[in-house]
Amino acid sequence: MRVGRGLSGLLAFALLLAVVVATAWQGQPRGYRDDSAAPEEFSAARAYRTVREIARAPHPVGTPEHDRVRDHLADELRKLGLETEIREGVGRWPGNFKPDNTGLGRVANIVGTLKGTNPTGTVYLVAHYDSVPPGPGANDDGVGVAAILETMRALRDSENGLRNTVVALLTDGEEPGLLGAEAFAAAGNYDRHGVVINHDARGAGGPPLLWRITSPDGGLIGVAKHAPYPNTDSLTTTLAGAGVSSTTDFVAFDKVGLPVLDWAYAGDSAYYHNPKDDPAHVDLATVQQLGENTLALTRDFGGRDLTDTADRSNPAYFALPFGTLVVLPAWVIIALAVLSLLVGGWVIRQVRRNGEASVKGVIGAAALTSAGTPVAVGATYGLWWLVQRIRPEYRAWPVDPYRPEFFQAALLVLAVCVLIACYALARRWFGATAAAVGVLTGVVVAGAATTVYSPAAAEMFVLPGCAAALGVALTFLVPDRWRLLTLTVFLLPAAVFLGCNVWLGMQAGLMTAPFTAVPLVVLLGGLLLLTLIRSWPQRRGWTVPALTLVLALVLTAVGQAVDRFDVEHPRVAQVAYALDADQQQAQWMSVLPPDDWTRSFASDHAPGAPYSDLFPSVVASGKAVVENLTAPTADIISDTTDSGQRTVKLRLRSTRGATRIDLHWEQAPTALRVAGREVTPVPHKSFSFAAPPADGIEVELVAPAGAVALTVADYTYLPDSKLAQGAGAGHPNDTYFRQDSSAVVFAKVRGL
Repeated sequence: MRVGRGLSGLLAFALLLAVVVATAWQGQPRGYRDDSAAPEEFSAARAYRTVREIARAPHPVGTPEHDRVRDHLADELRKLGLETEIREGVGRWPGNFKPDNTGLGRVANIVGTLKGTNPTGTVYLVAHYDSVPPGPGANDDGVGVAAILETMRALRDSENGLRNTVVALLTDGEEPGLLGAEAFAAAGNYDRHGVVINHDARGAGGPPLLWRITSPDGGLIGVAKHAPYPNTDSLTTTLAGAGVSSTTDFVAFDKVGLPVLDWAYAGDSAYYHNPKDDPAHVDLATVQQLGENTLALTRDFGGRDLTDTADRSNPAYFALPFGTLVVLPAWVIIALAVLSLLVGGWVIRQVRRNGEASVKGVIGAAALTSAGTPVAVGATYGLWWLVQRIRPEYRAWPVDPYRPEFFQAALLVLAVCVLIACYALARRWFGATAAAVGVLTGVVVAGAATTVYSPAAAEMFVLPGCAAALGVALTFLVPDRWRLLTLTVFLLPAAVFLGCNVWLGMQAGLMTAPFTAVPLVVLLGGLLLLTLIRSWPQRRGWTVPALTLVLALVLTAVGQAVDRFDVEHPRVAQVAYALDADQQQAQWMSVLPPDDWTRSFASDHAPGAPYSDLFPSVVASGKAVVENLTAPTADIISDTTDSGQRTVKLRLRSTRGATRIDLHWEQAPTALRVAGREVTPVPHKSFSFAAPPADGIEVELVAPAGAVALTVADYTYLPDSKLAQGAGAGHPNDTYFRQDSSAVVFAKVRGL
């Protein structure tokens, strides 16, 4: 492989890097439409007015501010001329997220309907309007709500009506566990020929991503490719469909068989569930992209025959710059994977025949460079783990620091360090040609292996791998002066795929970047090194990975120096106050080890019973002053025993207006009904109920005859509890309480 001699190889490599950077830069949102936009167009400035109105303050379920937001949104939909109703009900977790506990709650979904001219189905535009207790929810999910309202306004002001009905479905109780969406789906009053476009956010900016989609997705992605900003790929959606820690209303609709496109954005994720998730931290360029996608998809689905579900395929698809989504049948990926293997095998045969490398050397180099992927994943994950140990305050966050750029760069550079270290070793041990062909072989084999698992998920490796294999093969067939140019052209797909996907993977979070971005850096980045086969330093090549390692450490140190907490960039704490109303004793508790502030009232040990029975995740605790908080009540409505089964009906009520009430048991009942909802399967230890009404909730449980030991507890967000002492009154002004920071009062149910 005599390509890329001296400076020419470096220039080709630099060109490919420039393509990577330019592609990544082009994918970020810029610009928005102001109030002067045409009525039929989406305007982020107009949508922003809704964000400002509903994100004045936190509005979690069960609070007066939540009621204000609900009533305001219903009024706005009515002003748009939509048939609007508020559907109240009881929702429950749509999945068995925690076998020991299940969640339910009282919800009020807002449903606004724009009738179609000749409907074949319904397009549901979904976003949740509740927030977490700490934050106003401007991005999560105020932007999604505002995008829907502005879309409905644009549809109303368009000259031509849509064939299909469009419903603005603003769900309630998403934050406690997708309760509103589940209640809507469980009621069954929805169009079976509907399609759902869901909106959510895990940050405060960046491009909106179609990160999850129901399967089979051939029909849906055929429409999604017409969106102005179709940021998605079948590898991401396949992995997301296989199960991720993040949950959205997608789960509830997917469970009942409705097709769903799940859109979200994740840049600047430090503001997720944060007091600074306010209108000032909304990126109007992101709003514009999200809204334009929603409007375009609604118009497209709104004009289609939604009863036509003939396309049951799972194609491969990927985004290119400037709003292009390429969709390929799975058989194309399979064919290209086979072609890659054949061409790769031919290349190995050629270098062996030419005496440039042995088959054993190529296999050894392929194994070594392929090992760089798991090593890089471990190294980058370990680096962020180490940073969290140096800065323990980061451990309380499910998200990135406020200024993540240096940390993101450090992870990328460390991944590159592992890549070039493996490449340098392969050159030293097996020779330059064997190292280059080994890199190519590793990508080709990775693509083929992924194709066996899922052809739709393999496009990220098969397409650039096949192009690179063809480019390398052509270097044996074209004149010498054309070899580098030919190779560089065929490496452009690898550069474009890197640019389109690596930075998006970094924005997903520093904890997930080792799995979403780093493998692409090592595998596809390795292909770019093929231009350097004759330009790599002949002496002291080890200095290249050594310098990149030093750079990664320097970037990490700078990131720690730059990212500091203050009032505008507060750190997060998790603290709970638990009052045992029976014993009149109280504890401060936390699921996180003590930090420099919480150490003043909590030590590094778990509390004893009964606290450890109710709160098994607690690792830090300390004695607290007994506050004047009244206990929840459990009135026995009836208690009967028949045929060895004891049936108990209770009314649980919070005497202090708590926003959540729980019931715990030592032995799980055989049957359970809560507020009219049958709970199956019965959780092992407890249930939680969000937004209980003032007059309480009715619970019916069936258990074997004999004693029934129950404990009732109610929860309020810690700052809302107005505690007189300790953490509730005197936390630092650069700290806010995480949404699971609560004041809890519990007591045993008497009379059983």
